[in-house]
Amino acid sequence: MFQCPVCGELMEALTNFHCVSRHRMTRRDVVDGHGMPKYVSPAMKREIQQWIRSSQLISKIDFDVAQAAARSQVRK
Repeated sequence: MFQCPVCGELMEALTNFHCVSRHRMTRRDVVDGHGMPKYVSPAMKREIQQWIRSSQLISKIDFDVAQAAARSQVRK
């Protein structure tokens, strides 16, 4: 990901559209005046990883209950 040298927004590439719509300058003017966009390697912190795991839509217990209900319907 790249970081805009003017506003700091993260994006896949610094585009002319972003520069004109946000900063009223062309990409070339932004690079000449503020420098090249900085490459940022996104890192996931432990807290974010734990939040992702805990906020999953279907947990293991949900899956197990659904499987047990399906098995009981098939046996009848």
